[in-house]
Amino acid sequence: MKIIYTYKKDVYAAYRAAYLHLRLNPSLIPKPINKLKDMNKEVKLYYAGLDEELNEVYIANGGRNITIFNNVIKGVGNIYQEEIKIINFD
Repeated sequence: MKIIYTYKKDVYAAYRAAYLHLRLNPSLIPKPINKLKDMNKEVKLYYAGLDEELNEVYIANGGRNITIFNNVIKGVGNIYQEEIKIINFD
């Protein structure tokens, strides 16, 4: 399964949730937040790591319309028969 933490504005919340999910220290998240936003301007998946159950964890900017992004990701998952769980942070 692939787990994707998406955000529209609150990039820090998505990173923190992914780090906690992976049992990483949240103090390792790049600072300042503006630098984090600049690193993730593009609407694409950023690989964060594998969790204990070997699920791939990603962080993604959902773009202007997060519903469209979610539908595209779920559609691609259906094509490749991958189970995808999307967690949104607005």
